[in-house]
Amino acid sequence: MSVKIHRISAIVWHHMYFWKRSLPRWLDVFYWPIITIAVWGFITSYLKNSSEQNGVFVAGVFLAGVTFWMIFQRAQQDLSISYLQDIWSRSILNLYVSPLNNLEFVLASIFVGILKIIITLLVMAALSFFLYAFNLFDMGLALIPFVGMLLVFAWSLGLFSTGIVFRFGTDAQIIAFSISFVLQPFVAVFYPLEILPIWIRPISMAFPATYVFEGMREIILTGVFNWEYFFISLGLNIFYLAVFGYFFCAMFKSVKRKGLLAKLE
Repeated sequence: MSVKIHRISAIVWHHMYFWKRSLPRWLDVFYWPIITIAVWGFITSYLKNSSEQNGVFVAGVFLAGVTFWMIFQRAQQDLSISYLQDIWSRSILNLYVSPLNNLEFVLASIFVGILKIIITLLVMAALSFFLYAFNLFDMGLALIPFVGMLLVFAWSLGLFSTGIVFRFGTDAQIIAFSISFVLQPFVAVFYPLEILPIWIRPISMAFPATYVFEGMREIILTGVFNWEYFFISLGLNIFYLAVFGYFFCAMFKSVKRKGLLAKLE
C-alpha cells in the first residue's frame, strides 16, 4: 500500500475548508480551552485565599455548586434538545400540523425535564451524603426558591438557543449544548463573586444564576436566606424570560411563515 503526499494534502485541505465555515471546530480550538483555564484559574484563586479552617465550607460549596450547576445545565439542554430531537428525526413538521402549539410543547418538555432533574438531584444528593458526608438538604426549604430561580433562567436560555437553531438551522446546534458553559466562568458557580476581576463583576451581576450561587454559599456559611439575592434573581428572570421568549416566538413564526420548518437541517 503506497502513501502519496498529494492525497494526504488533499484531506488536510478538505478539513481546513470545513473549519472555514464551522463554528463547532473553532470552538474546539479556542473557546473550550479559554473557558477551562478561566474556570479553573478562578477556582485556584479561591482555594489559595481560603484558610484550612474553611475546608469543610469549601467542600460544601463545591458539592452544592456541582449539584446546582448540573440542575441548571440539564434544564437548559433538555428544553433545547427536545426540539432538536424532532428536527433530527424530521418529525417536527408532523407535530405542528397537529393542533399542538408552542406553549404546549414547551410545557410538556419542561415537565419531562423536571422529572429528570428530580432524579438527578436525588442521585447527586445521595452520593454527596454517602461518599462525602455532605447533606444537601441541610439547606432546608431555602433550597426550593433558589432552585426555582435557576430553572427559570435555564429554560429562558433553552428558548433562546432553540430560537437560534430556528434562525440558522442545525449548524447552530452547538449553541444548545454550550450556552450554559459560556456563562459558567461568570456566574460564580464554584467561587464567590469577589474572586472575579473587577471588570468582569458587572457582567456577572447581569445574570440571575450569579445571585443563586451567591445565595447558596451564604446559606451554607451562615444558614441565612438572602431575600435581596432572591428578588434580584426574580427580576432578572422576568426580564430574560420575556426577551428570550419573544425571540423564540419571533424566530419560530419567521421559519413557519417562510415554509422552512421542514427544511431545518
